[in-house]
Amino acid sequence: MTESDRYVLVDVETSGPDPAADRILSIAALTINPNGAIGRTLHTLLNPGVQPGPTHIHGITAPMLAGQPRYGQIAPTLAELLHGRTLVAHNVAFDYAFLSAEARRSHTRLPVDSVLCTLELAKQLRLGLASHSLAALARHWDIAQHAPHDALDDALVLAAVFDRMKTRAGQLAVSLPRRSPRTLAPPTFSPGAG
Repeated sequence: MTESDRYVLVDVETSGPDPAADRILSIAALTINPNGAIGRTLHTLLNPGVQPGPTHIHGITAPMLAGQPRYGQIAPTLAELLHGRTLVAHNVAFDYAFLSAEARRSHTRLPVDSVLCTLELAKQLRLGLASHSLAALARHWDIAQHAPHDALDDALVLAAVFDRMKTRAGQLAVSLPRRSPRTLAPPTFSPGAG
């Protein structure tokens, strides 16, 4: 595995769609080993100090967040996982914008030099799907999704989907859309996109 093939898959659940005003409630980050297996992981609820927002989507309630760590407390562990790896997410602009906002608020490091959007990649793979949501991709490749909009379950599903996507991209000679996070457009969010 070369330096450019080192990945960490990330999913966040948030209190709303605006990284300037809303907060991360839950995060999962999974490193991928050279053999494609999941390596080190981070998964936790976070106490953002705000109401959890759309509980009907993510299932996270205020009592669940009480006593959980703040973002700044998990930031060093997250930074270790991110360092030297490409951050991969489904709609990466959304996840990266929230991570960047939390890092600014907590005065912590976010060592991300490259990102890869699996939503963007899916659209290049000629899969013949009406939707490129994570749920649609999981169905396409018969990957079990046990708890949609749960950060850990979504990250695990993404790991399996990303493995299939890399294989398909290789078959089609499609380059993986790795880029600097500075080139990302402002995030967009639509319920069910993840």
